[in-house]
Amino acid sequence: MIKICQKIHLKNCVDIAYSQNCISQHNCAYCASTKNSIFTDFENLIDDSMSLIVGYFNYDDELLGLFGFYFNHFNNWVDCIGPFFKINYDQIVTQNMFEIAQKTLINANRFNFYFNIKNRNTHDLMLKLKSTKRDNEYILSINRKDYIPLKNSINIVNFEDKYSNSIISLHDDSFKDIYVTGQNIVESSGINRKIFCALNSKKEFVGYGILAFNITTNFLCAEIFAVKKEYRNMGYGWSLLNQVISCGFNNYNCDDISLVVDKLNTKAASLYYSCGFKLIVENESYFYESNL
Repeated sequence: MIKICQKIHLKNCVDIAYSQNCISQHNCAYCASTKNSIFTDFENLIDDSMSLIVGYFNYDDELLGLFGFYFNHFNNWVDCIGPFFKINYDQIVTQNMFEIAQKTLINANRFNFYFNIKNRNTHDLMLKLKSTKRDNEYILSINRKDYIPLKNSINIVNFEDKYSNSIISLHDDSFKDIYVTGQNIVESSGINRKIFCALNSKKEFVGYGILAFNITTNFLCAEIFAVKKEYRNMGYGWSLLNQVISCGFNNYNCDDISLVVDKLNTKAASLYYSCGFKLIVENESYFYESNL
């Protein structure tokens, strides 16, 4: 039996997701790694009328599997969390859970999937759904002990409102297919993001870098970087990255900072490796455009 999960199912949903997500063959990169974080995320899914968790139950109403769907209100995209099964993965049940989500989330126009390359079940599901494949992504991480601060001659300043329009314009022009808009970034400054701006010799805005943080989970991410085309390959991106890393280690009680880079973006990856980042995992990325 397949039905939408309620608050009474929350604990069982968390237990299954936590036990399965730590296994690379079942891993979903949209799912948190700690039990407390999964609980918070799943509770938000259930409380949000535009998101949901679809569950698979036996006739005794025991939860055997689940599929989470987080609805992004800014772009009507859905991040798919899972699927996770208590014992054995079932492709047909997974497809049925996904169909229920499609029919329920009538405003969704795109479903995103992001999972460990070793997760062959979800990979096969993507082929079955004829989803669109994006470039694989590397998750990189740098440890505090591996980071060596370097001198920086470029002017990097903290975000101010006067840079808002420049950030929005550069971001939306550089990243046309991304989960967050320039407006979202500006509005989240100081809440869960710290923004740095790079200035040229005339003190004109030329680029930005973002440190995303979650104080509750001690999570830090060197999230997004963009530099105007005419100023690329001049050290601005490198300087922004180093400022973000320094801020993370100097201001937060966290020993690691993560970063995501496209596998094919070898130039950027080389920069990150030179700063001390190391490859943690490779993820596959797909999206399915709903036609219901």
